[in-house]
Amino acid sequence: MVPQAPNRPPRLRRSRADIRERLLDSALVEFGAKGFDGASTRAIARRADAHQPQINYHFASKEALWFAAVDHLFELFGRAMDGIVYPEPDDLPAVADALAEVIRRFVRFTAAHPELHRIMMHEATEASERLTWVIARHVRPFYGALMGVWGRLRAAGIAAPIDDAMIHHVLTGAVSFPFVSAPAVRLLTGTEPTDPAWIERHADGVVATFLPGL
Repeated sequence: MVPQAPNRPPRLRRSRADIRERLLDSALVEFGAKGFDGASTRAIARRADAHQPQINYHFASKEALWFAAVDHLFELFGRAMDGIVYPEPDDLPAVADALAEVIRRFVRFTAAHPELHRIMMHEATEASERLTWVIARHVRPFYGALMGVWGRLRAAGIAAPIDDAMIHHVLTGAVSFPFVSAPAVRLLTGTEPTDPAWIERHADGVVATFLPGL
């Protein structure tokens, strides 16, 4: 009698697109944790359950992987903001409501993707081609939209009395700090900043702080 081979579950073949996306997600975590110089393509491949040659196949260099990963991250951010209705600019209460929704989604996205701010913190410490590129391509449009309404909301008594030149940095810091520094939050407060209820309370607090006139 010929012995039968043991039953083995079929191996799932991953598509090239799936492997590429896994590599991008893995790269975001590594670049966020260690910065561009400290991140290793070998560690990125290992985290994605892939092989080093697969990185070489999809990306021409480590820097090309960085640019692609950051594009991928901001594409996810754009999807998170889909569906927000932007009212006429003269309807300031409606503008404030829309901005409040942007802030809430910004908080939720940051809770799910703290690597956004970790990467920005690494890159912002010195001038570079990468920093110039990400500011021009991804950050400045968000900054410009905020600048377009903040002064009028502040003059109307809806927004907090924070100077236009400071608001982007103050808002980004308030939104991101608990998630970028989650271990410190746990030690200091005994709470879990990734808990959905905690995230919503944080969103409420940020909206109340920056848009008290609502």
